[in-house]
Amino acid sequence: MSIPTNPRVRPLEMMPHGDPAEGHYVLRDPHGLAGTVVLPPYAAILVSLMNGQRTLGDIRTEFQQTVGQSIPLIEIENFVAQLDENHFLDSESFAAFQQAQLADYLALPVRPAAHAGGAYHGDPDGLRQQLSDLFTCEGGPGLLPWEGNVNGENGTFSQSKLCGVMSPHIDFHRGGPAFAWAYDRIVTESQAKLFVILGTAHTPLQSFYSVSRKDYETPLGTVPTDRKFIDALAIQLGKNYSGVFQDELPHRHEHSIEFQTLMLQFILGGRRDFRVVPILVGSFHPFVEHGRMPDESPVVAEFIDGLRESIRTYGEEVCVVAGVDMAHIGQQFGDEELLAEERLKDQWTDDQQLLAKACVGDADAWFMHVAKQEDANRICGLAPMYTMLKTIEPERGELLKYDQAVAPDGTSCVSFAAAAFYE
Repeated sequence: MSIPTNPRVRPLEMMPHGDPAEGHYVLRDPHGLAGTVVLPPYAAILVSLMNGQRTLGDIRTEFQQTVGQSIPLIEIENFVAQLDENHFLDSESFAAFQQAQLADYLALPVRPAAHAGGAYHGDPDGLRQQLSDLFTCEGGPGLLPWEGNVNGENGTFSQSKLCGVMSPHIDFHRGGPAFAWAYDRIVTESQAKLFVILGTAHTPLQSFYSVSRKDYETPLGTVPTDRKFIDALAIQLGKNYSGVFQDELPHRHEHSIEFQTLMLQFILGGRRDFRVVPILVGSFHPFVEHGRMPDESPVVAEFIDGLRESIRTYGEEVCVVAGVDMAHIGQQFGDEELLAEERLKDQWTDDQQLLAKACVGDADAWFMHVAKQEDANRICGLAPMYTMLKTIEPERGELLKYDQAVAPDGTSCVSFAAAAFYE
């Protein structure tokens, strides 16, 4: 197949890599359909020019004007061919590849562990040790949950019913203790065997929500999905929401739910039979941009009503888990300045104010705090947290752990927290 004459790069992430003076960039596909490649400066400039409007000749001309150096057209053609071959371009060959990938994925009985061996250990023994360390390391809750006071022994079980937790979805080596605090509460203060997991969708969805029917595979075993609950939810929502249950491909590489199922498998596997309902939540940026509350949209309001009613009528205890990260600030995310101590303190203050709104169960205040700032801090878990608070309508919440993962060179900070919510 011939190379595209007006190449267009797919929606990808391109961010600085290594020493800023060297000008290298990482090109990464959040959809997981292409790999990750490090681009030298000139290649990054060429990629930035591939918007589908410019011909190869236009790209050559603008490149020369930008860098003051000529480049043979054949080199651009070869580079475009390499990008297309590796599925970085929006092209006919990529469309065919994507369809084949979708067919292959839909045919699988389970969702494979997409990040095993990368974001976490792929070996079961090494993984168990890695996750154990999250509980016992400095900043963790201490004992592993089943070694301490479990399920209200000695009369210390909370008088309120745990109905939801907020957990990070950042990688374990940065967010570890916060994961542990959230899942410690699940073991010690909940008897639930069904967990509705609301994960941040880092790639576009067909709608605001996507529900998967696939079981989740982890190195520790397979986490079953509760298809009975999903069928009941589908009936609640009706035929207008059929696409919500057919948008499977975004789940394939998404880590925000995978990390939660892995934690559940670690703390409950072999101790309690449990099931999950994996739900990805898309971006609420359109509501921020237009100054509207999310539940003014019938799609959002009806989904939340249907989910709430499905939980109410399920007949067993249900716990909702929201996979949420908070602020993304620094040059890596588009800010101009390096992160000074004062900026990090300001972010701590703002995050505490935002979390306080969540802990009184006020979903509207949670959203409006972010919307009034036009999401200047890029709150990654805005939508799943809003959805959880509206769904479970907690009487109160308790902040368990807050932290910031700051890059040593001051180019980025991701903040995150763990919290428990009670009826």
